[in-house]
Amino acid sequence: MIRALIILVIVLSPNIRGCAQADSVYNNKERQKMRNFDIKEFHANNDGAGYYKRVLSNVSIEKRSLHDADRNIVGYIEVCENLYTPYNYYYEYDKCGNLRRSLDYFDGFVIGKEYNYDSLGHVTKTIDHDKPYKFSLDDLIKKMKEEYGCDILDKERLIKVYRSEGKDDLHKPWYEVCCLEDTSVYYCNRYLIDGTTGETLYMEKHENVMDDDLDGMRLYRAIKAGKPITIQDEYLYELKKKKGGQDEKGTKKKGKSFWRKLFD
Repeated sequence: MIRALIILVIVLSPNIRGCAQADSVYNNKERQKMRNFDIKEFHANNDGAGYYKRVLSNVSIEKRSLHDADRNIVGYIEVCENLYTPYNYYYEYDKCGNLRRSLDYFDGFVIGKEYNYDSLGHVTKTIDHDKPYKFSLDDLIKKMKEEYGCDILDKERLIKVYRSEGKDDLHKPWYEVCCLEDTSVYYCNRYLIDGTTGETLYMEKHENVMDDDLDGMRLYRAIKAGKPITIQDEYLYELKKKKGGQDEKGTKKKGKSFWRKLFD
């Protein structure tokens, strides 16, 4: 009996050690992936008001401290902005410098997965911000480049990219893209893209950037003239006009057919 027990221990020992080693490697790998906020470096370099900015060759890094009502530090924020593409990365840390939340942005809107962590670095919550969009951001980047020669990864040519689930307007996901024309810094093209199929729903060509700044004067003139304000509104307005024209045309055809029948 004792001999059998000894043999069993000998047989199982390598497996037990293997599992322990594998678990150790996995945990070390997980810890290596985790970001930590360098509190000592921040306090040595910030401006005294809890703000610190550093610019490297291709990225701008901003760090700031978070405070409660009594001005006690409760955490830190780090924002890494790519200087040549629209990608930005946002991190929140607790007061001990442990990562608690991470987000990725593209020209101001959240992309990919948002992660929330506990104090040990384990993921406690995940939100997939790409889920509503079957036509992905990568698909959009490829489409704009291949079909319109618009490189939305180039911050010098890009004016705006935005997306929405469309709950309040189109009732389907959509992207809005606005970029400068190839040979101009004064005129741009705007596109409304279906976020499910990738179809171009609406397009505006050769808009004067300096004249209407795409937000201020454009909004003012649209309201004053009683015209649609956003590109989504313009698309819906044109759809309504088109449908109204078709309905009117159909009504005339039916009426003509009736009178012909009456007098034939």
